[in-house]
Amino acid sequence: MKIGLVQLSVTEGEIEKNRAHIRELALAYAKREVDLLCFPELCVSGYDFSRAADSQDENLFFSALAKECNTAILAGICVKEGHTYYDASCIWDEAGRLLGEYKKIHLWDKECEFFTRGEELILVPYRDFQIGMLICADMRFFEISTPLANMGADVIIYPSAWIDGYKELFHLCARMRAAENQIYTAALNRASGDVRYCGGTAVMGPSGDVLCALEDDAEGYVEMLLSKQEIQTVRDSLEWDSLKLPQIYKKYETYKYADKDLENYGLSTAKPL
Repeated sequence: MKIGLVQLSVTEGEIEKNRAHIRELALAYAKREVDLLCFPELCVSGYDFSRAADSQDENLFFSALAKECNTAILAGICVKEGHTYYDASCIWDEAGRLLGEYKKIHLWDKECEFFTRGEELILVPYRDFQIGMLICADMRFFEISTPLANMGADVIIYPSAWIDGYKELFHLCARMRAAENQIYTAALNRASGDVRYCGGTAVMGPSGDVLCALEDDAEGYVEMLLSKQEIQTVRDSLEWDSLKLPQIYKKYETYKYADKDLENYGLSTAKPL
């Protein structure tokens, strides 16, 4: 499966301007015959939440665009359900059908004031691949990427708005999530616009290596052909799963999300010999 990642410059709150620019780029990159064309987090309304509240048909916009391009699209959008808003990532197939919707779990900073956090993980089967979707800050948490991999994900795509100054961390998290699960990850960031982001959109292989990446925060595009055979080759050469010892890990479940004050658990640190 060939994926195309658009490192998009978004103007916060300029809904019509952003839609026009997204459509222009989608029509151009669809000609490259990618299987899935991807856009970053909140790419239509951005972080101007007063405007986002009025942007109620982002789903319909991308549905129509996927059909017009005859290309499946993944995009980070604002989803409204009644009076509740979600920071979401969705996939539409080339006929414009919505295949799956993931609602961001780990909200960041001012997102918490407007959005409701999601609670569910999903996989989307497409072109013989199982696609997982997580968003931006979710990349820090193996607690949701590993379950997705165990559910059968071949790739996890992270539409993001990762802030300026943290590109090394952006890549490190994406590489680690790929390596520990022996799957592909796609770290899809925004380009800088009226707000600075670190850019660095990249695809990581199942060994945790960087397969391709944009070097800066300018608007750009990168594509990569994903191979299920490569996933199996890596797993055959590095059999991490065979080393796992869940019977031991369960002994330390108490500390998994931990309050680091051991006295709260009625325990103490080891005494010196």
